[in-house]
Formats: sequence, C-alpha cells, structure tokens
Amino acid sequence: MGVICVLPARISSTRISRKPLQPLAGRTLLEWCWRAASAIRAFDRIVIATDNDEIEGCARGFDAEVVRTRPDHLSGTDRVDEAADLLGAAEDDVVVNFQADEPFVDGGAVEGAVRSAREVATIAAPIRGDHEWRSPAVVKVARAADGRALYFSRSPIPFTRDASPDGTRGRLRHVGVYACRRSALKRWAALPESALERAERLEQLRALEAGMRIHVELGPWTEPGVDLPADIARAERVLSSKEVRG
Repeated sequence: MGVICVLPARISSTRISRKPLQPLAGRTLLEWCWRAASAIRAFDRIVIATDNDEIEGCARGFDAEVVRTRPDHLSGTDRVDEAADLLGAAEDDVVVNFQADEPFVDGGAVEGAVRSAREVATIAAPIRGDHEWRSPAVVKVARAADGRALYFSRSPIPFTRDASPDGTRGRLRHVGVYACRRSALKRWAALPESALERAERLEQLRALEAGMRIHVELGPWTEPGVDLPADIARAERVLSSKEVRG
C-alpha cells in the first residue's frame, strides 16, 4: 500500500481572490501548505494538482511535483480523483486530499487518518468558543462514539439544549483533509451531486448520503485554515512567528 498526498489548487475562489498565491510571511499559502504536507512522515509522494499555469509555475519554483488536471472540476475531490488516475494509484493505495488552505494541520492527526482509512477518514479538532461554533465559515462535524461521521454542517452542531458547564464538549471543527482508499475515492467522485451537498456546499455530504463510512480522527486544537479575508492577518502573524522560530 502506498500513500499519495494530493494538494488540489485552483486560481478562482469565492472569498479570497487567487487564494493559493496569497502571500503570507514571505511565501505563498500554497507553499506553506506544501511544506506542512512535506513534514508528515506518512506520505510516499506529494503532488500539487492544478489546471492553472501560474499555480504550476509557483509550485515548481519551490520544487514541488505538479500534475495538470482538467479545468472543469466542481470540487477538490473530483480534481484529486483525476490526479490519482494520472499518477497510476492502485486500488488499495491511500490518496490524501490535503486542501491547499490548511497550513496548520496537525501531522499526528493526519497519520492517524491514514491508518484509519478503510474507506474514507478525515480529521476534526476541538472548537474553543461560541464564535467559532456559530460561524458558517467553520464546518462542524458530529461524530459517533465509534468515530463515524454522523453529519457535517455549517450550522452550530450539536446543539446543546440545556445550558451546562460542559456545554462545549463534543463541538468539533472539521479540518479539510481526507484520506481515501483509491477505490473509495473513485466511488465518491463518480456519485452525482447530492441534495445535502448542494444545500450546505460541502462535498463530503455526497459520500455520507450515499452510505459511505467516514472515520473522524480526533486531533488537538490547531489554528483554523485560511477561508475568509479576515483570516489572512491571523495566518500571517502565526506563520511569521513560525518562520522566526524555524
């Protein structure tokens, strides 16, 4: 079994213009994410998948491997699926979709997801406060006792009906990394867009609605990724500190 990490990167973004090329602390967001992936020991190969000349040029500038994919993909999952085909991934290989706006991912949690990827595995981190829990920009996940994902939502789940001192327990932020067996990724990408996926604009709901099991690996709290313009200053501050320490 091999483990291939694919970072899907497109130039267009609804919230941050040219997001992968956003400069942060002297590097692009794409490079920071590639560096985060490169520090994870579980990967045998790390590839950036894009349909854009600028992104390819940027990636080759920091010596990343690049695979060119079609421009018509509607989701990162679809782009990663094509990349897995182009890279000749075997059915039992694990293909990791490492989204190119998550520079703060915990490596231990990713390694745990890879080990748990019988079909699909992903990562969650604790939510620290009400603002994060209520924000529609933060994707939440409800997790069963055995680790299965029950639902993903932009709404604040699970709702705590009765106020209590431990009311924040069980509140989890979904981290945008998926470890998929190649066979499961192929099935996921072949599914039609689902009703819940359209409603929430969350591609993982397509797999969940189709009955696919998604294991949720719990990791420690980490800085959230870069999703909104307001996240840029926070990410730059954290990454600048990291660069100084490095």
